[in-house]
Amino acid sequence: MEICAALGVPLRRTVKTLAFVTPDDRLVPAALPGHARLRYGAPARAAGIRRTDLAPAGADRLARAGMRSGGVCPVSGDRDALVVFDETVGGLGRVHCGSGRPDSSIEIDLTRLMAAVPAAAAARIADIPAHEPV
Repeated sequence: MEICAALGVPLRRTVKTLAFVTPDDRLVPAALPGHARLRYGAPARAAGIRRTDLAPAGADRLARAGMRSGGVCPVSGDRDALVVFDETVGGLGRVHCGSGRPDSSIEIDLTRLMAAVPAAAAARIADIPAHEPV
């Protein structure tokens, strides 16, 4: 919320990306609206594994994908990554999301971003609050 205030961007116009890894070391970034909560089992199902087999991606794994903790981006240098987008983000239009670095963000049209990702899936991975934040 502090970053949104500093940028003058409402939280509902952001996409956060949480990065996970499968037992065979495949990166699974999960992109969802900034004000939503992740349904952890959904990205695992999209990757074809059990929830218990999906682990948070550590700093070393993120570095191999060209990212750093605190700035995870829906796209990376890892061409084998499976990016799971929440089914609602395509309708958000232009949003702010991580750039791969914790000290910067990017503004991008989500529909174009989703089309550019080599391995992408759309699923209901987020619980959206009934009352959206300002």
